[in-house]
Amino acid sequence: MARRVTTVKQLKIILLAGLLCLGLAARPATALEGQLNINTASAGQLQKLPFIGKNRAAAIIRYRRVHGPFKSLKELRRTKAIGASTFEAVRPYITISGAGNFKFGDKTSAAGSRLRVMARITTYPGQVVMLADQAYYDTLRAFINHAHREIDISMFLFKITKSPRNRAAIILNDLIKARKRKVTIKVLLEKSGYDKDINKDNKRTARRLRRNDIEVRFDTPNITTHTKIVVIDHRFSFVGSHNFTHSALARNHELSILIDNRQLAGQIINYIKSIH
Repeated sequence: MARRVTTVKQLKIILLAGLLCLGLAARPATALEGQLNINTASAGQLQKLPFIGKNRAAAIIRYRRVHGPFKSLKELRRTKAIGASTFEAVRPYITISGAGNFKFGDKTSAAGSRLRVMARITTYPGQVVMLADQAYYDTLRAFINHAHREIDISMFLFKITKSPRNRAAIILNDLIKARKRKVTIKVLLEKSGYDKDINKDNKRTARRLRRNDIEVRFDTPNITTHTKIVVIDHRFSFVGSHNFTHSALARNHELSILIDNRQLAGQIINYIKSIH
């Protein structure tokens, strides 16, 4: 029991330190989709990438001219203009082969349909972003839909309905799509010792998730697990007040934060494991 209390204290200290040192970043949301071939991109196209300005774009092109095409993404670091933080920010949006399908802003897809610009936040390691009210829903969906490795969730209440507009059900469907992309998904839900309605809602959601090859576990009814946590790809942590209910995701005043920190993400995942 003492070990668990220590872990909670560590999380609080890290969260507070991050907020004090970095502040709540108010970076504008940016709609970024697809990937850009850095071996063929022009300077103007390179500058569409996160944190790539005129000088960094010129450095990339100069390196290409001297050394030939990039043979791996990590080789981008050899330009010396691209540091570790910038590389982490651009890596999801770059490739070294193919025509590329990078889209910036509100573009038109190949089928001619209009893409919805969601709150796609571009972060750098160590950044903390405030997600108030419905900004959480749009941002979380964007990160789930771009996940490529693992999604870990610990949620007090995950309540879905049959309505096509139910936002919790929409997130559940996003998780199912991610699982079909071979993303590992682990979900921990509250098993209440006092509220049968919470258990009913969480069990209904668990059945849907399990039918789609998503791992679901429940905590002990002796201790309430009131967490609302999502960790994506062992890097991005969503922590705050949002439950997975339509009210929390669409109507309530709720406040959560997004933290881009691999060390913290690992500690949060270990904390979730300690619960179940």
